[in-house]
Amino acid sequence: MKDFVVTTSFKTDPEKLAEAVALANAFQVPYLERGKASIRRIIGDKEGALVVYKDKLLFRSNTGETLSFHPDTAMLRIKAPRDPLSELIGSSPFQILDTTMGLASDSIVMAYAGHQVTALESDPLIHLIVSQGLKRFVSGNDQIDHAMRRIKTQCVDSLAFLKAAPDQSVDVIYCDPMFSENITESENLSGLASLANPARMTPEFLAEAKRVARQKIILKAHFKDSSFETLGFDRLVRPNTKFHFGVIDVSSTRLSQS
Repeated sequence: MKDFVVTTSFKTDPEKLAEAVALANAFQVPYLERGKASIRRIIGDKEGALVVYKDKLLFRSNTGETLSFHPDTAMLRIKAPRDPLSELIGSSPFQILDTTMGLASDSIVMAYAGHQVTALESDPLIHLIVSQGLKRFVSGNDQIDHAMRRIKTQCVDSLAFLKAAPDQSVDVIYCDPMFSENITESENLSGLASLANPARMTPEFLAEAKRVARQKIILKAHFKDSSFETLGFDRLVRPNTKFHFGVIDVSSTRLSQS
């Protein structure tokens, strides 16, 4: 998205004003002084506005959709007695490549469990808002804050990243693409509809993932999605849930082929 503007909150300071101007220059979009104008008025006929607040960045579209960073979902999962993704990965510290960062909930949970996480996001606005949130957000829990700060992010197309990656250079590759079925309460869709990359997993992507992963590839998808069977994942059925996990154990495959 290029047709947006950058502004600040009503109450700002020279540091945040300079940040807003720098972001406008980086995205090559207009900076508009906020003054007393509403966000709706600032947006005008543009697609949206990126607003620099004291403690966060927020994008608001011309339809009223908003995107900002908050690790609430990850925090709830961390506090829960068990987390299916964490159990699936295991307790041994792994190098994990999250190819679909989005709001980074999965990345935070994995980093909190002690894994070394690199998260990829193809959309520059999502990457900016979430990566800055990971660096700045104060949750009130030092361990969660430390986990967020340890996550490395890159704004890059995940397939392009995999093609450039060396063979067997990460332990686990995690994929959470946009669901084929609409889940209105899904964090993947909330606030991201106009920005998120709708690309699905393809055989080309999977072939590169198999080359780059040392241990396993994990796919999260809607329970009606046929990608598990089509692409050769072992589906892990989760009763009474709207999404399942699928796993390809590349380490076992290499052993059987050697």
